[in-house]
Formats: sequence, structure tokens, C-alpha cells
Amino acid sequence: MYFKVLGTLRVQRDGERVDLGGLRQQRLLVMLLLNADKVVSAERLLEAMWDGEPPVTARRQLHNAVAALRRSFAAAKHLVVKDGPGYRIQVDQQDIDAHRFTAMVASASAAAAAGRPTAAVEQLESALALWDGPALSGLNSPVFEIAAARFEENRLSATERLIGLRLDGGDAAALVPQLGELVSQHPLREETRKLLMLALHRCGRKADALTTYEQCRRLLRAELGVDPGASLRELYERILRDDRPRTPAPAPSRAAERGNRSFLPYDTAHFTGRAEELRFLTGCRSAAGTALSILALDGMPGVGKTTLAVRLAHQLAHRFPDGHLFVDLHGHSADQEPLGPDAALERLLLDFGVARDRIPHDSGHRAARWRAELAERRVLVVLDNALDARQIRPLLPGTGKALVIVTSQRRLAGLDGVTSRSLDVFSPAEAAALFTRIAGLGRTGVRPDLVAEIVSLCGFLPLAVSIAASRFHNRPAWTLEHLVTRLRDRANRLGVLSLDDRSVAAQFEASYRKLSAGQRKLVRVLGSTTHPGEEFDAGTAALLLNLPVPDAERLLEELFDAHLVRQRTAGRYHFHELVQDHARAKADDREPGDGLRSTFGRTALATVTELECSFG
Repeated sequence: MYFKVLGTLRVQRDGERVDLGGLRQQRLLVMLLLNADKVVSAERLLEAMWDGEPPVTARRQLHNAVAALRRSFAAAKHLVVKDGPGYRIQVDQQDIDAHRFTAMVASASAAAAAGRPTAAVEQLESALALWDGPALSGLNSPVFEIAAARFEENRLSATERLIGLRLDGGDAAALVPQLGELVSQHPLREETRKLLMLALHRCGRKADALTTYEQCRRLLRAELGVDPGASLRELYERILRDDRPRTPAPAPSRAAERGNRSFLPYDTAHFTGRAEELRFLTGCRSAAGTALSILALDGMPGVGKTTLAVRLAHQLAHRFPDGHLFVDLHGHSADQEPLGPDAALERLLLDFGVARDRIPHDSGHRAARWRAELAERRVLVVLDNALDARQIRPLLPGTGKALVIVTSQRRLAGLDGVTSRSLDVFSPAEAAALFTRIAGLGRTGVRPDLVAEIVSLCGFLPLAVSIAASRFHNRPAWTLEHLVTRLRDRANRLGVLSLDDRSVAAQFEASYRKLSAGQRKLVRVLGSTTHPGEEFDAGTAALLLNLPVPDAERLLEELFDAHLVRQRTAGRYHFHELVQDHARAKADDREPGDGLRSTFGRTALATVTELECSFG
């Protein structure tokens, strides 16, 4: 989806315009977009939706507006999520024209500073082409006036920078009409006056340039009771002396002042644990100055790979002043196919400020352009939710000054030169700390024994603990005993561990769907024939599926690399209990021939177990 706020609000899905409904839905959406990937409290949303005092039914109407907005998004309804005290919209910032504008202006500033004025002009022209009218038009709310004014200031600053660069390129005569119009629209803006004076002087119209100054002086005295600033007076005096005035550098826009492009998601306030991992990862750096540093985090679904990667990126961001990029590769997303390298490179280049029409179509050239853009730049790149090493390789910069953080469910053994860290579930103490932090100490502190049982029933999986704590926090009538009772019911436990768009079962299902037919079959059969925590080996798997032992061992190792089975000792495997809950739920999802084989497998497994017991 693509969101336009630089003009009249407009949303496009697959190129088609989305009907957003009434004004309140539009205001709600804009407030979320202005704070993309950040939680916006219900109070702020209510203030934006109503011009005056919200009615007593405002909160119910907010819920209705969110529901209506999700319906209008259709298949993309998951983008709007409930998060703690409010809502947030999960979108890539390059899919919002205002954020794309900011990135392009920053890139133009960097190009100009590097002595590449042509590239800077192209970036600014592309940035300004995103506008189709005054920002946030039609919302008619004081809440958005400040944001609209800020956008307009940035647009004017970018326009002035573009005109200044074109003046240096010798376009003075062509620019006089545009500058005259800008001065009439913003008569008190001294930067624009300076540019008009300079253009007139370079066209041989000295008298007109001096008249422009005099008009400005009179207007400022009449309207504000002040004289022109020092910079404008200096230009006037140089024109009087017939000096060759240099192009005045317009005041940098707020976007340019930021200096780099940062697209990192917000760092959660509930971050818990992982102290050892953070110490290890923050100390990692390539020993060879030319070698690229790659940090890879892998682990089972819901173990907190993205959360840790974002925390790590924020902690390291100050070391990379030239930009912080983030892209979700959707390697194991429930509702999206993995992002191909071409699409991922396009998104990274756009975020880095490269205009769309300057991005090569050829895959090899696109990767080369990406490496060229990052050459000698200190940039941090987070590649989240990768499918495998093949998806990652074309996205790697070619310089040792960059850092790449990769998260993946699979172990990325095929990626050269990578420092890997496999994440396990939380320790009991870490899981209890996370639950207490989210649920609140007031309702949990008196029964640490029940908290310990809850996090144990969640398998110490961070996502499961977080969801259970959020459900408890948002249900004041629940007691810890009530939550324990619900989680003890294994048949319905995964249903309890689901909240809005966050779901343990959905994470497992997305990973399950990425498996081969043979791998899925093994998960189903083992999940339905083994007991929780029970270990099995390749011989057991071979017997259950009527396969040669080497083939069964290969499948088990593949599941181990995908973090869907675990190991305590070499050659022995077991399920995490929540993964096994999901596997049992998939037992009826059989392919042709699975039923007879599964029955045979259960009988054979029982026979093997009896023999093991008999012979010790």
C-alpha cells in the first residue's frame, strides 16, 4: 500500500484508490501515519478525531473507526494494530510520501556536500514531484495545522535549495518567473528574496534586484517593524558594488538537519533480558578493515529475534552516522510471500534516497548500484525475517564500513563471514520479569508462584509470555489463577496465546507452510505420536514414516536448522511444547496416504517403547 499526505490524503492498494470512509477515519489514519511504527495513545487519537471535546461515546467510536479503517484496507488490515495504550500502523516508511520526501531531501544534501550537484538536483526534483497540493488538505483540524506547517516549511526549503543549485548551473533567466511567484506567495521570506535578487542580478537586471530589496525593506518595516537580516543586507551591498555575489545557501530544512536516513522501528519499552547476547554482539566487529561485518540472529518463531535486533541497532546507531535502514524480508510472514532480492534492493535504494527512475532494472546492475551507494559510507542495515542465505547475499554491501544485522528463523550456515547467535527461550527468571513488566507488579507481585507457572505453561517463549501478560493486563477481572487454568488446557492453549494481530499459532503456521511436504509430514506424525518433552531419533522417525534412516535423519536435521525441533544431545530431538501443540493440531491436515502410515507409526512406536523398557 502507498500513502499520500503531501496534498489531499490518498491511499492506494495495488494501484487502486482505497475508499477511507468519513472524516474521522481519515484523521485517525493521518495521526497514525504521522507517527508510523510508533504507538499513538487513544487520547491523542481522540483529540485528532474531534475538533472540540470528544463525546462520552468517543472511545467506542474510536474502536469503530479503527474497525472501519481495517475493513477499508481489506487484505492489508493487519497494518493497523492495537498496541498497549493505543494503536500503531506498521508500514515501511518508504510507502509514505512524506517519509520518502524527507529521505530524498537528505540524500540531495549529502550529494551537494560531496560535490555532486547534478545528483542533488535530481533528488530534489524527485522529492518535490511527490507533492500535489498543500499537505494534509481537507482535514480541517487544528491538531494537524502544526504538522502541515512543518511540511510546508520543508517543501519551501527544498525548493530554495533546488533553485540555488540551478542558479549555480546558469539557469538564472529561467528561474526569475518562478522566484517572482514564490516571493508574491511568501513576501516576508528573506531566503526567497535573496534568490530573486541574485537571479535578477545575474540576468543583468541590477536595478530590479535593488528594487526587490527595497520592497522587502519597506514591507518588513510596515508589517513587523524590523529591518532585513544581515545576510540580505550583505547581498544588497555586494550588488550595489557590482561584486559577483555567490549563491546564498538557503537555511537547511529540518530533514537535512537530521543528517542521515533512519528507518529503524521503535525500541519497545518492555524489552527484557538478552544482556549476554547484547554484550557479545555489541563487541563484535570484523577484524579486517575491508571485511563486511554481518551479525545473524536465528531462533524459533516468537523467540524475540526482531526485538533484539532492533534494540541492538538502536544501541549501535551512533557508530553509523550515514544511515540506518530496515527492511522486512517476509521470509516467514503469515500473509506475505518472501521479498525477492530485486524488490528488497529497490526498497533499500529508495530508503537511501535514490530516485525510483535512477534504480537499474537489471538485477546485477541494481545490486551494483546498492554497493556503490554504500561504498565508504558508515551505514547500519537490518535485514529482518530472512528466508535463507540466498535471499540475503545480493543485499550485502561491499564495504567494511557498513554493518548488517540479519534475523532469520533458519540457521544461515551458508552465509560466509557471519557472526551467528542462536536465541533460546527465556530463562524462568527472564520470562517472569517480562510477564511482570507488562502485566504490572500490583496484580502479580503477591503470587510469584503463579507467575512462575504461567511462564512455564508459555514454554518461556517471549512472544507467548508477552501475549499472556498483555491479555491479563487488559482484563482487570481476571486473576492469575484464572489465567493458569486457561493455559493448562493444552487443547486451547494456543487460542489463549493470541491477541489482535499477534499470535503464537500464526507464527508457527507461517513457518510450517514454508516446509517441504516431507518435513510437514514428519512434524504432523511426530507431533501426534510423541509425548510432550519426549525425545526421538532418526530411527524412530524412519519407522514412523517408513523411510530409510539417512532420509529421516536429513529431514530431522532440516527441521533442527529451522528451529522446529530442538536437541539436548547429538542425534536426539524433541519439540518445544508449544510447537508440539501446533503439530498436534495439524495431525488431521494429512496428505494422501498419511492416515494408514500414521496408524502404523503409532503402533510401531508403542512396540519400540515397550522393547526399550524391557531391555533398559
